[in-house]
Order: sequence, then structure tokens, then C-alpha cells
Amino acid sequence: MIRRSTWILLAVLALFIGAYFYLKAHPLQFYTSTPTPTAAVISFLINKDNDTLTKVVITDAPGNTFQMGRDAAGNWAITKPKSAAADQSQAEAAETQFFALKVVTTLETSPSPDVIGLNPPAYTISLEFSSNRQQVLEVGGLTPTSSGYYIQLEGKVYVVSQYSIDAVVKLLQNPPYLATPTPVPGTETPIPTTASP
Repeated sequence: MIRRSTWILLAVLALFIGAYFYLKAHPLQFYTSTPTPTAAVISFLINKDNDTLTKVVITDAPGNTFQMGRDAAGNWAITKPKSAAADQSQAEAAETQFFALKVVTTLETSPSPDVIGLNPPAYTISLEFSSNRQQVLEVGGLTPTSSGYYIQLEGKVYVVSQYSIDAVVKLLQNPPYLATPTPVPGTETPIPTTASP
């Protein structure tokens, strides 16, 4: 007579054999939910489009104006608030700031201009290019989270990085004038004296 423990062992063995053949016919598949990395898309407000920026005019709400343009040789010159030579490296650095205006978000529906500070705008920035293309940016108020300014361009409203707009409108207070050397006291060239005979 077969013992009870033997029957249990045979039953367990039968289960193992059955599981083996089942798993051989239907292998387990392990899925890992690893998200596919996606590169963040950074968009900028102004596209160069193989154009050369030739003129910049910035006006604030009270009417203060900064204006600079390229001369016939392609060098920057400042015409407002006063006509003067521009520091070319500073003017070119300012030029790159216009192409670095980073869009934080594009508003699908535009709020009332009164709500977002565009009636009237705090600043108006006019850019002219060598192809006669012109772009006019109206700068409104800061967003409630202070992440950027409301900007209207060609009928659409964007939120543009606060830092990049501040870097542009500071030209009103700090135009890139060419520095004129100031003489240092006590460094005048002495006049030679002749010894009397």
C-alpha cells in the first residue's frame, strides 16, 4: 500500500511537470515601463532667417527712446537718445539678445490687453532687417508667477523669459556708447625745458 506522503510527493511532482510544460509553451514576458526620453524643444521669439538686423528702436510707455542702426560699413551707430559711436562688441552682444528671447509658452487665447499690461504696452521694440522685414514686439506686464513677460507679436501673445526681456530693455538706460578715454590726473606729459647758456 502506498503511503500518504508518497501520494503528496507524486502530486507535487505532477504539478511541477505540468508547470514546466506550460511555461515552455507560454513563456513569461517581462515589460519594463521605461519612458522614451524626449528632448525639450526650446523656441525663440525672433528668427534670424538669414537676415541681418539693421535697426533697433526701443520705446517705453513714457516715450523714452533708444535707437541704433548699421551704417554703410555695417557698423552699429547710436542715434537716440543722442547720436554717438557705439561700442561694437557691446552692440553685437545686444544684437544677440534679440535672437535669444526664449518663449516660455504661447497663449492659445489672448487675454484682454488691459489684464496683461498691453494697453498701453510697457515697451515697444521694433526690429528691421536687411530684407525689409520688420517685427514689432509689444511688451506687457509680468505673469502672476513672474516667470516672464506677456509679449504680443503679429497678433499672437507669448510669455517670454523675464531675464531675456530685461537684458534687451536695459538698453534704454545703458546704451552701448563707445567709451571715451578720460585723462588720469598727474599723468600729463611734462614740457621739456632747455638749459640756459
